[in-house]
Amino acid sequence: MNNPFKDKTMPGELHSSPIIRRYENNPILTAKDVPYPATLVFNAGVTRYRGKYYIAPRIDCRRANKQPGEHDMLYEGTGLGVSDDGINFTMFPEIIRVHYHGKILPWVVDSRLTVLEDGLYLSFCFENQHSERPGIAKWRGEGVDFDAITVGVPQQRNMILCPEKTPDGLYMRLERPSNQWRDPFHIWYSKSPDLRYWGDSELLLGCEDVPWATAKIGGGAPFLKTDKGWLLIFHAVDEDPIHTAYPQGRKWIKRYTAGAALFSLEDPTELIAMTKKPLLVAEAPYETGDWENQWVEFTVFPCGAVLEDDNNTLRIYYGAGDYNTNLAFTTLEELWSVMTPCKRIAKEAVVSWILDEWVRE
Repeated sequence: MNNPFKDKTMPGELHSSPIIRRYENNPILTAKDVPYPATLVFNAGVTRYRGKYYIAPRIDCRRANKQPGEHDMLYEGTGLGVSDDGINFTMFPEIIRVHYHGKILPWVVDSRLTVLEDGLYLSFCFENQHSERPGIAKWRGEGVDFDAITVGVPQQRNMILCPEKTPDGLYMRLERPSNQWRDPFHIWYSKSPDLRYWGDSELLLGCEDVPWATAKIGGGAPFLKTDKGWLLIFHAVDEDPIHTAYPQGRKWIKRYTAGAALFSLEDPTELIAMTKKPLLVAEAPYETGDWENQWVEFTVFPCGAVLEDDNNTLRIYYGAGDYNTNLAFTTLEELWSVMTPCKRIAKEAVVSWILDEWVRE
């Protein structure tokens, strides 16, 4: 089977799918809802664990009155909250602490939550003077303390621990290495026998496979197991000068959207279907904003997905504008109706970056 999306053009105008229903009282989490100083509360990992919903939003705190020579960011971190209904969260009084070799990791952000073998795990990246590094940590079971099991090398974001071992008996994680030399960025995977040592890395999904992505893609929520396959909610980015926002300041032309892909139950690295168009595009008033209030325009970013007990209702938790946290609903039945069978264009990441038509004898 060939990928029916391989001959793609610039995406043009995009809209959210009609199968998506936004929660009527969005946003569900903003800076006013956390018990510590915060400016932006967004990109929240969410999962269900032992009958409750847990949320881990990114927390940015900026200086209210920045002075010349001062950095505008006071700190970045990750919060932790718990809820009975997945909407009204009680936040722990402190931000998460990730312990690593006797130290607390700085600026842990963009976290995902995964339940694996009855443990609650945090996948994250953290900013430090030697660039951003990814990691995976396990919750101690109370409070905000997590213990790092593995920490990787730069530059990686969107590390996501998968909720089950693969059929070959290995743990699996998704990751998105950053290539500072050239776009685009893609979703990769690695495997491990013990959650500490990782290898067998290979391409999971290429940017070229997503019909509306031109710049990069990345994992969103952890895999969800369904009767048709492993479901991945991911983000996709296209760049087009027609979108230019804030023309008098930072020229922002990226558009972050959310889509879905399906992978085989027998081999979770095998792509079998994908949405033809995005599921979510920034359109609602709480998803778009202005530079003065520190919104990042054209941006929705999914980090959490929960399949309810009916095995049909799907909750998607997403950040909007790098500013707040929101919730949307759909059903698997509806989702299957907007997915197209497909395969990856490149079976493995071993194709020369110099295309055949560029090579001269």
